[in-house]
Parts: sequence; C-alpha cells; structure tokens
Amino acid sequence: MKRTIFFDLDDTLIDTSERHYKVYTDILDFYGIHNTLSKEEFWEQKRNGKKTAKILPKNSSKKFIQKFINEWLIRIEEKRYLEYDILLPESMNILSILGDKADLILVTLRNNKENLLWELNNFGLADYFKEILIDSPLKVKNKTLLIKDYIEKNSINGSFIFVGDSEVDISSGKELGMLTIAVTYGIRSKEFLEKLEPDFCLDNLSELLKILKKVDDDL
Repeated sequence: MKRTIFFDLDDTLIDTSERHYKVYTDILDFYGIHNTLSKEEFWEQKRNGKKTAKILPKNSSKKFIQKFINEWLIRIEEKRYLEYDILLPESMNILSILGDKADLILVTLRNNKENLLWELNNFGLADYFKEILIDSPLKVKNKTLLIKDYIEKNSINGSFIFVGDSEVDISSGKELGMLTIAVTYGIRSKEFLEKLEPDFCLDNLSELLKILKKVDDDL
C-alpha cells in the first residue's frame, strides 16, 4: 500500500529557536524595552505553550502588544532572520531513507513563499519533497484543508502519516484520521504534546524509522 508522509518544517526538520529569540529581542530593543529573558527562558515558555506576545514584559500595554505583533509579522520571515535557522542533524538522512519508500509532502504555514523556497534550497531540502504545500497562518488555523485539498485534487489513496511538533500539526493529522506523530524536541514540550494524544511521540527524528516499522509489523 502506497504511503504518503506529510512533514511539518519549523522545529520538526529545522531549529527556529534562535530566529524566534533574535526577532523577539530585536523588537524589544527597537522600542527601547529591556529584555530580561535568556534564550533558554524564552524557549522554555514557548515549549510550554505560550504565544510569543504572551511572553512580553508584564507591564506591556495593549497598544505595545499590537505594535509588537505587527513588527513580528514583518520580521519573522525576512531572510536576515531566516539565516539563524539550523538544519536539524537527522533531517536529511531520514528524508533520504524515507524518500525511497514513500511520497514525502512538506506542509507549512508561512506568509512569504519566496523566502520559504529560498530557505529550503539553502538547506538542500526542497528536492526531498514531491510537493510543498503552503498557506498563511493569518488565513488558516491549521493545515487540515491544505492537506485535504491536496489529497482530493490528486486522488491519492493509501496510508497517510503526519509528522509535526505543535498543536496545529497534531490537530490537523487527527482531524484527517491520519497516523499522527509528534516530535517532542520542537516548539512544544513532550508534556504539552502528550495531552493532545497523538498516536506516537518521539524524542529524536531517527526514531521515526522504528515507529514506521512497528506500524508495518502490526498490519
């Protein structure tokens, strides 16, 4: 049976933590606000489920919070910040192995498609994927319709799997009735993800091969 694996990008295949922290601190500096959080403290709050705007200093006004959000949307996908992203060590090896056994589809929510493709090409990731699906996080809450439309448009049958690191990914996979696999090293912690009840949680991307073998053995 043909297998199709849908992969999230940010913090599943690449580490975006440095980019997020850099944009956060640069915006605070831009408005003359002192940052009191280390990168580790900032990222821990993100992994516990907090939105970035909720990590701002406690005395932040509603007006400033909105200014911060607007500035965040401008900066977060600029090339100068994308350069802070890091390719996770196991990503290319796992994609290379799986590419011989399944159709790999990248599914991501980004606002700037041109810069996304620039980043994928810089990392050498684009060629591993049969298709790259993208929509704006300002337009959709999750990736369900994006994936559903792709499956229906291409009349795809077989086994479907979703691999991602956030509530957006897990909800999308579960809504579509897919085998849903959460990676616990990304933007959300293992404790946070387990509450969403994915089919599997993995602490390292290399564990994906073992999980897929187990699924095959159970069929």
